[in-house]
Formats: sequence, structure tokens, C-alpha cells
Amino acid sequence: MPVPTDQQENALQTLPQEPAPGVLPIPLTLEAPLALPKAAPQLLGLPLQLLNQLLARLAALNLRSLAELLPALRLVAILAAAGFVVKLTGATLDALNDIPMLGRLLELVGLISALNFLGRNALKSQKRAELLARIQTLRKELLG
Repeated sequence: MPVPTDQQENALQTLPQEPAPGVLPIPLTLEAPLALPKAAPQLLGLPLQLLNQLLARLAALNLRSLAELLPALRLVAILAAAGFVVKLTGATLDALNDIPMLGRLLELVGLISALNFLGRNALKSQKRAELLARIQTLRKELLG
């Protein structure tokens, strides 16, 4: 937290205590306007804590060969790749959102696509039954 200088302290002391009639009081703070809340470091450290726990469990395993280590390494690689993909996707969407009107246009395209899908598959009972059957077969194939 920045320490106020003598000049800033004098300016704060000379401010009128009562605002003029019709003027809304503005609360003054010496904290940075974009400072993270006090609970933010705990939230930022959560993924690192989970990774630390995972690595501690990995170190506790008695692995005798590389073949026993491969599933654990595969899991760590998948987690790292998933984190990279999420970060890349977030950065891409943020960059697209900064282009004027493109974010709204993509929202409109998504809404039209959803309405088109619902119009084709959900309005008629026969199509609804086919869609639900297809979802059930996919669920059985994926989940077992």
C-alpha cells in the first residue's frame, strides 16, 4: 500500500467535511483502485496447492519401472495441456471481445444457431424422441 506524502495528507485534511447541497460525497481511499481483495492470494494459490498435493502423492508411490510411472505422467501431461488450452481459449476470446461489435455479432450467431437447432429438433415430438435416443446412446457409449 503506497504511503501518502505530506502534500497528499495536507490535501486530505483541507477537504470540507460536509459536501455542498446537491453534491454527492465521494469516499476517498488511499488504496490502489485495482488492488486485489485480501482473499485473492488464497484463491490464486488454490491450483498450485492441488498440484503440490498431486506431486506429493506421486512422490509417495513406490514405482519400480517406467511402465508404472507412465499413467501418472500421462495424467500430469493431460492436466498441463488442459490448463494451456483453457488459458489459450480465454486469451483468444478476450482478444475477440476487444474488437468492437464482434463479440455482439458472435452472440447473435450463437443465438440464431441455438434457435435453429431447437426449431429442427425440439418442436416435433418424433424429432425430440430421436434426439433423446441419440443422446442416450452417446451417454451409454461414453459412460459405460
